[in-house]
Amino acid sequence: MKTNVWYSLLFSLLCFYAQAQSLSISGKIVDAQGPLPGVLIKLGQNSPATSTNTNGEFKIQQVKPGTYTLTVSFLGYQTEKRIIALKPNLSLQLDTIRLQSNQHTLGTVEVTVHNTRRATEARALNMQKTSNRIMHVIAADGIGKLPDRNAGEAVQRVPGVLLERDQGEGRFISLRGLPAEWSSSNMNGNRIPTAEEQTTSRSTAFDFFPSELIQFVEVSKAITPDMDGDAMGGTVNFITKTSPDRKVLDLSLGGGYNDYARGEAYSASILYGTRSKDQRFGFIVNGTIWNRDWATHNFEPRFSEKNIARMELRDYFGTRRTLGLNAAADYKLNGNAKIFVRGIYGSLNDNEKHNKLRLRYEKNRAEAQSINNELITRLYGGDIGGEFTLSGRTSMDVQLSHYNNDFNYGDIPNKDFPSYFIVQYDQPNIGYTDLNENKLTAYEVDGGAINASSPQTLLPAHHTVNDNSKYRFSSVQMEVHHINETDRIIAQLNFKTKVSHRFELKYGAKYRNKLRTERYELPTWVWDDKGGTKPVPLYTDLQLVDKPHANSYLRNIGDHYVGIFPKFIKTQDIGGFFMKYRDNLKVDSAGSSLLANGVQTGSNYDVYEQHTAAYMMGSLSLSDQLSLVGGLRAEHTNLQVDGWLYEAQEGQPNYKGTLTPQSKKNDYIVLLPMFHLKYTPATNLNLRLAATKTFARPDFGSLVAGGSYKVQDNTFSYGNPNLIPITAYNFDLMSEYFFSNVGMISAGAFYKLIKDPIFQGSSFYETFEGKDNVRVLQDQNGDDAHVVGFELAFQKKFDFLPGLLSGFGIHTNYTFIRSKMQILHRDDHTRIPRQANNLFNIGLFYEKGKVQTRLAVNHKGVNMVAFGTDASGDEYFDKNTTMDANLTYRIHRKILLFAEANNLLNTRFKYFLGVPERPTQVEYYGVRGQVGIKLSL
Repeated sequence: MKTNVWYSLLFSLLCFYAQAQSLSISGKIVDAQGPLPGVLIKLGQNSPATSTNTNGEFKIQQVKPGTYTLTVSFLGYQTEKRIIALKPNLSLQLDTIRLQSNQHTLGTVEVTVHNTRRATEARALNMQKTSNRIMHVIAADGIGKLPDRNAGEAVQRVPGVLLERDQGEGRFISLRGLPAEWSSSNMNGNRIPTAEEQTTSRSTAFDFFPSELIQFVEVSKAITPDMDGDAMGGTVNFITKTSPDRKVLDLSLGGGYNDYARGEAYSASILYGTRSKDQRFGFIVNGTIWNRDWATHNFEPRFSEKNIARMELRDYFGTRRTLGLNAAADYKLNGNAKIFVRGIYGSLNDNEKHNKLRLRYEKNRAEAQSINNELITRLYGGDIGGEFTLSGRTSMDVQLSHYNNDFNYGDIPNKDFPSYFIVQYDQPNIGYTDLNENKLTAYEVDGGAINASSPQTLLPAHHTVNDNSKYRFSSVQMEVHHINETDRIIAQLNFKTKVSHRFELKYGAKYRNKLRTERYELPTWVWDDKGGTKPVPLYTDLQLVDKPHANSYLRNIGDHYVGIFPKFIKTQDIGGFFMKYRDNLKVDSAGSSLLANGVQTGSNYDVYEQHTAAYMMGSLSLSDQLSLVGGLRAEHTNLQVDGWLYEAQEGQPNYKGTLTPQSKKNDYIVLLPMFHLKYTPATNLNLRLAATKTFARPDFGSLVAGGSYKVQDNTFSYGNPNLIPITAYNFDLMSEYFFSNVGMISAGAFYKLIKDPIFQGSSFYETFEGKDNVRVLQDQNGDDAHVVGFELAFQKKFDFLPGLLSGFGIHTNYTFIRSKMQILHRDDHTRIPRQANNLFNIGLFYEKGKVQTRLAVNHKGVNMVAFGTDASGDEYFDKNTTMDANLTYRIHRKILLFAEANNLLNTRFKYFLGVPERPTQVEYYGVRGQVGIKLSL
């Protein structure tokens, strides 16, 4: 299939070169800030409209010689009309057209500030208005209006977007009530490879990707055939900054403070770009750094059925550094050809310290864990390509790309054992008691409530766990984890042909060669009396230090945690513990989570994928008011998974089994028809309808080859490389009205029928693999699921009000979602994972003269994260409301002061089991803020 596609495209290319050349008109539209995307261009009364691309460029093809009136219109700007003459056999390249804002205010600074704001929103709204698909757009300056420091946080203000956080910072993006792995996160049109510590899915964590590198964000709710089809929820496309049309030098410096960490933060960024005098060559380079101290206060009850087996008190703190670098250049060979190159680098380095006290009610002991690790995530890659006009009717673009995303731990305790490193000491025989002083092996709550704000009922007396002399060495644990996903080559070729002045045909092909690898083990080292001469160190023999800010730990929910177990091993000595006592430590083969004993077969694998896609789509303008886009995309996936099968031996310890390499293959083709209708009954009113089919490939963790057999449970646990992809039939309705002086109101509804969702299945076999009465656990495709919802959005500055009141405005949206699905081996229906019933954003702003300020509230409702055997065992993420603020003051047209604050409500981060009164994890991050200066030189 792949070879035939490329031969067909090559043949078409030769044919188009042979065509007789017809005429075209091209140009570029800008304002005082730079290129304008989404500008509406019309050539005469009966000609269909076209629009400018993200670089402000347009081309009208298949034009006959003659005299025309060129009309250029853009929300918030004065309409421009020009009389142009097109001579025979000579295409026309227009001089750059500069549009003027239709906002008339007095004072130079006033005009500059208003134009900046208006230009930002106008760019985004016009791209949305002229798009042939249902989408929302955020422009770079719009991102800068709020303290959103990474790419994920920048998108959380869009209707239907749910942002998952880690340590108070945005991480995963999900769209319209579907899991993050069911949506597509792209960079310049290519899906971003994933490498994240805690997931085997295809969802991308964005805490490594600074928002300063972004020019535009496109959130497409209904995609077209020329886009990757593995996007059931939709596609978030981050467009990085490209070369400007004039010299630009921007600097930014900031410093801040984190309340919980009582630590500092600083940020800096630089951007430089220019274009040659003949406008043929341009480039841009921008880099950013954000370094910050952080802290998290946490408690986590652990349940065994309806009892609490243990309570974990976790105190995290550390320093994070995010680095970002973006570079791009382009060169215009002539009026009909342009080549470009761009590259990106993003990294997150997180040096984490972690003091953990575990109260093991079921073991009648307390465990003190001192933890230190360095988490490192790195993404790098880039594209090289070109755009070419082959004839007056046909254009072509070609692109080659490579992207690599990598996660690993830093050199703790040393470079030979880079790991998430834990030193644990235990105090046995605590003698826990409940409120009635009855000794229990677990706190019996019988499904009842745990008051999240008063968990002191689960604490022993402080003196019981605070006696350092009673703790004895237990173990050293090293979590070793490396994940890498590389798109080794991505090649794509697209053609666009103007068949007639009202019909355009676009078609092309794309190929991706992907490798995903994961290696994970958790060896537990215990004391070996025969391995060395050193005695077992007492806890009091070690260098102990007070837990940082122990008197403020979880104080926002009361004083009952103040002073509990304040002594932990000094951070600098945690890694040194292993080297000092190395000769006396040995791996506990039975108690460790290793590949060799079959525990980690599901986390050690290689996935090789080849994706080949071809599409054809047509765009038809039936009239100036009605346009249609329709077509078909075919996606072929060729898959090979290498893994391991572990089988324990009868009569032998469970860690002495047989480990056998496994290799499985699968391939499948998905056909994706798509249809869009856009009706514009009035100049600024759009009515849209879309019917599309999309899909999602199975998660990497579900595809694992092999598995393990456990003698004590008589169960086989397998991956399933034969899973078929999940597909969705999507139906969307949307109405949009755009205010002429910049603003918008929209309303829409959507429905998704999801086929073959994937869940863990459990099957019983009388005979399986030579064993009798065996239970087999394996991910399987399940029954249909359904999602329905509607969205409302409104943004407007109240410039119709008098005087100072004209500076106020609002930017708000609301999304209502409901879903239903059937879980295998459960009689009840439940919602789809990560689906929240209600999402809303409220942004209040004031922009007048030199001052701009904005207060933003983001809310997401309760959403499910994991399924239990029944409803009481389902785990949820609790409703969450956050508030952020931003203030800027322009002291000069080139100098801007800013202040920003995050998490002003100190919103809790909470998971619960079945009902909110049974929390499984509760975290608080505190407030953080920053002030700084931005220079445009």
